[in-house]
Amino acid sequence: MKSLFKIFTIFTPSQLRKCVFIVLAMIIGAILEAIGIGAILPLISIMGNQDFLTVYPNVAQYAEIFGITTHIEFIMAATFLLLILYVIKNIYLVWQNKMQIDFAIQNQIYYSEGLLAEYLHKPYLYHLNHNTATLLRNVNAGGVVVFSNIMVSTFTLLTEVITAVTIWLLLVVIDAFTAIIVAGFIGSLLYFIIKGFRKKITEQGRIQNEYSALYIKCINQSLGAIKETKVSCKEEFFLDVFQKAYFEYGKANGKFLFMNQLPRMLIETIIVCGLLLLIITKLLLGSQPAEIVPLLGVLALAAFRLMPSANRIVNLSNNIRFQMPLFNELYDDLLIIKSKIEHNTKIVLQNNKQKMKFENVISVEELGFTYPEIEKQVLRNISFSIPKGKFVGIVGPSGAGKTTFVDILLGLLPPSSGRISVDGKNIYDDIRTWQANLAYVPQNIYLIDGTIRENIALGIDEKEIDDALINKVLHMAELYDFVQELPAGIDTTVGERGVKLSGGQRQRIGIARALYYQPQVLVLDEATSALDNETEKSITDTILKLKGQITIIAVAHRLTTLEQCDFKVKFENGKAEIIN
Repeated sequence: MKSLFKIFTIFTPSQLRKCVFIVLAMIIGAILEAIGIGAILPLISIMGNQDFLTVYPNVAQYAEIFGITTHIEFIMAATFLLLILYVIKNIYLVWQNKMQIDFAIQNQIYYSEGLLAEYLHKPYLYHLNHNTATLLRNVNAGGVVVFSNIMVSTFTLLTEVITAVTIWLLLVVIDAFTAIIVAGFIGSLLYFIIKGFRKKITEQGRIQNEYSALYIKCINQSLGAIKETKVSCKEEFFLDVFQKAYFEYGKANGKFLFMNQLPRMLIETIIVCGLLLLIITKLLLGSQPAEIVPLLGVLALAAFRLMPSANRIVNLSNNIRFQMPLFNELYDDLLIIKSKIEHNTKIVLQNNKQKMKFENVISVEELGFTYPEIEKQVLRNISFSIPKGKFVGIVGPSGAGKTTFVDILLGLLPPSSGRISVDGKNIYDDIRTWQANLAYVPQNIYLIDGTIRENIALGIDEKEIDDALINKVLHMAELYDFVQELPAGIDTTVGERGVKLSGGQRQRIGIARALYYQPQVLVLDEATSALDNETEKSITDTILKLKGQITIIAVAHRLTTLEQCDFKVKFENGKAEIIN
């Protein structure tokens, strides 16, 4: 039972107070449910007693005030009052359920946003060690599972338990012996059913959680690189991997659904048989059939309400256990979000418009770096300087540390030793202001399925895009004439990942995007290595026109790309030296 209510440990005191209020509302709802069932017994008794008003003159006296004088009129009035009670009860239950759902959905939205903010805020090294498909699953499904599935199910489970206990107390008042038999019988039944399925359902939840991340990963890999997938004829491979993962995922869901439905049939069969056996027992103990009828009516109504309640208690308990593996996986992240709420802190991810002062030189001083999981040092005691406005080439064989150096310069990987300073100030003293100076052009430009305008000003609200600046950077990236020839101009859509453009055009949009932010330092990481020689030369010529205006740091394998750079820094075996 402890694990079922683990969800409440991620809530702040104020959220827990809201939960207590909801539970109190549920208790009132349960009392109304019991009153609704208990009110049937007097009605049945009144209907079976023609002399009711004569036997109870005080009741007849009050009834006469409302003009009720006959037995039929009294039955009609009692029935009408019962009808009003049920309407009020159900209106209240609708409000109660809506309050539960609103609370769950509000938290689902907040915590899902918090998960994405937390992942975006995580250091680059965290993302190197975590699969995007898993993070996608956590943000996409985590909030739904934790709040819509587990939390709403937990509230509903509490409602059903409270309602069942309240109805049982009503039965105690009517017939204590019968109530004790019913409680012992149904309680034992539920205990053994829940315990019998507990481990199997938890295991199926673990399998479902594991394979859901795996099949999402497969979809991302196959459709994310659809061009390579089709050219290399790997459709069958990815389909086979997906099929195996989704088969295990579906099989786990199927087993859970079967185990979740089976208790309903067991409970229904056993309770109906128990009710019939109770009639036989009462008769054997000397009760007259006429004496059993009112009690039987209430028991039948209670059974009518308790059977679905018992089914739901089992189903909800199973459903919570089935979803718990993902909740447990997210638990630490959810506690971090809880802590931020308690301390009234919020992750700030906005762009920093302030720029670190850069007037003279970037200094690399005794720089070293070691990845946490690798003992070998990737960079060792690297020192050199880059004067402002220079074009610097970074060269060296694969694995020499070029990309690691660039990641440190970009503020993605804090150095293990040494530092990079700008005009004497360590960039990691205020990395955001340093990053405000940077623009980065990778080998593979990420383009959204939007317009050229949206892709150049990526991350800026459409209403805030500066079209004059768009035209300026189009000229600088030598894309202006190409864009002008398009029927829709800068509003031309590029397709998903820029499939409607050539490789050179995609790289030029990447350069235009970098220049849109008016950087002081342009970092090119193998930006032309995937292009043919002619296109590479054309884009290199475009970049050279920026020489002297901004500081350019270019990583390249082809030395021809760096022929006109001011100097080169060669990385090899974790060391670096300046070459001509």
